[in-house]
Amino acid sequence: MEVFHTIWTALLMILFVLIFIKAWSRKRVQEYHEAAHIPLREDRPNYESNKDG
Repeated sequence: MEVFHTIWTALLMILFVLIFIKAWSRKRVQEYHEAAHIPLREDRPNYESNKDG
């Protein structure tokens, strides 16, 4: 059972490192920049599409 726990811990550590590398990848800078500005956008409701005749 001890071997299972060792392998499980190693797999979780590798998974954590892979997620960390993906999150800090330079390829995702633009995506994070856009996501950071979502709360600053103005909401403009489209009243014409909500008309019920």
